[in-house]
Amino acid sequence: PDDLVYSSSNVTADIIHDAVYSARPDIKAVIHLHTPAATTISCLEEGFQPITQECAYFYGKVATYDWDGVSDDTSEGPQISAAIKAVEGCNTLLMHNHGFVCFGPSVRHAWVLAYYFEKCCEIQLRAMQSGGKLRRPKKAVMQKAAKDSYLPEFAPGVCEWEALCEMISFD
Repeated sequence: PDDLVYSSSNVTADIIHDAVYSARPDIKAVIHLHTPAATTISCLEEGFQPITQECAYFYGKVATYDWDGVSDDTSEGPQISAAIKAVEGCNTLLMHNHGFVCFGPSVRHAWVLAYYFEKCCEIQLRAMQSGGKLRRPKKAVMQKAAKDSYLPEFAPGVCEWEALCEMISFD
């Protein structure tokens, strides 16, 4: 589109986003956040654990990258791209000790993924805080849920986007 911004004054964002677009030419939108729960999960050795139904969007689709300091060197781009390419169908990159990036075919899709990723991380942290042992869903259950979550009527953004937009106040 004519209004697409290919660069910004944020070198770090440009390097990370360009790496995503290089790894996944089908991607049209990248959401890069440092939200509290996801950033906390990025600091844990065990990392993200898909333990709830909402996590189905991310089951087997989260790549990880060992953050290498402020991403101000373009040579880091190929390493980030390689991490994404290593996970088939990757829709999220969890950067250790940094934050995360969700991406998809539209802003709607990428934003809803980012919204749910943060929610999944919040739930994981609360479950861990309880002191109990995490109950992980069976692999077959998560595989089916992951497949079903991308059916046209359930795909990220199909149901939630309008409601999320209504929550925004520009006052």
